Amino acid sequence: MIYGRNAVLEAARAGRVLRVMQATGLGHDPRLDELARIARVEHVPPDRLDAIAPGVHQGVAAELKPRREWTLRDLLATEPSLLVALDSIMDPQNLGAVIRSAEVAGADGAIIPQHRSAPLSPAAVKASSGASELMPIALVSGMPSAIAEVKRSGIWCAALDVRGDTWPWDFDLTQRVCVVVGAEGQGVHRLVLERCDVRLRLPVKGRIGSFNASAAAAALLYEVTRQRSLH
Repeated sequence: MIYGRNAVLEAARAGRVLRVMQATGLGHDPRLDELARIARVEHVPPDRLDAIAPGVHQGVAAELKPRREWTLRDLLATEPSLLVALDSIMDPQNLGAVIRSAEVAGADGAIIPQHRSAPLSPAAVKASSGASELMPIALVSGMPSAIAEVKRSGIWCAALDVRGDTWPWDFDLTQRVCVVVGAEGQGVHRLVLERCDVRLRLPVKGRIGSFNASAAAAALLYEVTRQRSLH
């Protein structure tokens, strides 16, 4: 079950919705109009949705078809140009926000560890504004071995690291690349960092030493988009 107007609409566009529950008495919203055209909508009392997702459902929830389970090998077989790897991000809001930024930047897929990571919960799906329903996501048993496999496929692995020695604009992000993002505070794990090709650092001017994980990922993914738009 997922909730939130953007998330449910994107899931419906992707053909993953089985049924939609919409609270009665909602005002006009073009998203709801489109949803009614492409999905089966059941109108229910608002308190029924409150029982599912108190205060955050925006009047809409949906039951989904099972998600396709991608392996890393499946994902690499698509010959991706841009991937994002999320290393031990425990906050579902950050997880969803990074996936959203990656989809907007044109990423071909995401890599998430099966353990030591927030799951693709309804909260993460909602935070992604439905991007998680559009992007292939491969679950891996361990991120260090996954990074090694990504590199063997000819993709550069660039880690966001507050102690990195390279500015993003000094690295060629037009080539095939996997952006590796770590958790707030801890950052990318040491073993993962050691297997990456480059450590990219964002400049900071304030007294707080680093950006929020999702904000840092968005900044780097924007730089990927900027560089590629020039070619």
